[in-house]
Amino acid sequence: MNLYKDIFYLAGFICHQKPERSFHISHCQLPFCARCCGIIISVIASFILAQFVAFPMNALAFLLFVPMIVDGLVQKYTDYESTNFRRFITGFLFGFAYVYVFYMFGLNAL
Repeated sequence: MNLYKDIFYLAGFICHQKPERSFHISHCQLPFCARCCGIIISVIASFILAQFVAFPMNALAFLLFVPMIVDGLVQKYTDYESTNFRRFITGFLFGFAYVYVFYMFGLNAL
């Protein structure tokens, strides 16, 4: 079994894995697209950070969802093509907002 192929296959269930929208290392495509990489890295970093820093409770976090939503919709309905760097950044912001909202609503309910 090839570990890379297995990981790539499993990642395909949650990511489109388009080569032109993915980062490559030594001509080898990462199993997640640039946006998913940003989301995954941000979610992991945010969960770690949340153990040490209290998230301020305000609605500003919801604004961090907006860049990814706008970027995705503009790409879908126009000829505009985003860059992988922009996809990564918008995904990173989205991942942070996702964890922030999880803590804001999830932990307050406990």
